[in-house]
Amino acid sequence: MKYVVYCDESRHDGHERNRYMAIGSLWMPRNERDQLSRLFRERCRENGLGGEVKWSKVSRLKLDAYKSLIDFFFEMPRLQFRTIVIDQTKIDLKKFHGADRELGFYKFYYEMLWHWFEPGNEYLILLDFIQNKEAHRFTELRKVLENKLKGCAWISDLTVIDSHRTPLGQLVDLLTGAVAADWCQNLVVDSPKRELINYIVQKRGCSLLEVSPVPEHEKFNLFKIRLS
Repeated sequence: MKYVVYCDESRHDGHERNRYMAIGSLWMPRNERDQLSRLFRERCRENGLGGEVKWSKVSRLKLDAYKSLIDFFFEMPRLQFRTIVIDQTKIDLKKFHGADRELGFYKFYYEMLWHWFEPGNEYLILLDFIQNKEAHRFTELRKVLENKLKGCAWISDLTVIDSHRTPLGQLVDLLTGAVAADWCQNLVVDSPKRELINYIVQKRGCSLLEVSPVPEHEKFNLFKIRLS
């Protein structure tokens, strides 16, 4: 089976500003991507969302529209979301990542992805564009993943996208941003973003602070990286 995986990250700017960062991904069968993209665009238009959908754009005026996008995710049985949360205060860059923060970041990307790869499948991995100091980061990530897979599954490509032009990439931004914001616990209680998080919690059936009990596939999978 062929799959497409859209990826994004939130609050990865260092523990000085946010204790937790999240790296998220949206998984779907490749042969359903075009239809899901079209349906998501239609949902956005129906709710008057003509611009880019982003967690940072959640507002009181757009709250109901963004709730409808959360409904879309939970209504589509072939969409699955997986995210990992990392406590940035516990990252030892010098000991484990050669004092290279960017390298450490992509090691966490690796951890988020490879646990959900299944034997016999092929994956197209699409990362939201991020300006790296080292140009080889994406090719290096692909190489490390392929070495781990050892031919039991395949990566057809690992490349960057412009989320502004990619509706389902925007949905990953929304879900990942919500998870990171809840873990960082710096939202006003009655803010529209807090209300949207509460809505996601209602749909998920448990808190966004509650990790998934097992790594198997589920609709909304959340795992916290254990760092000593």
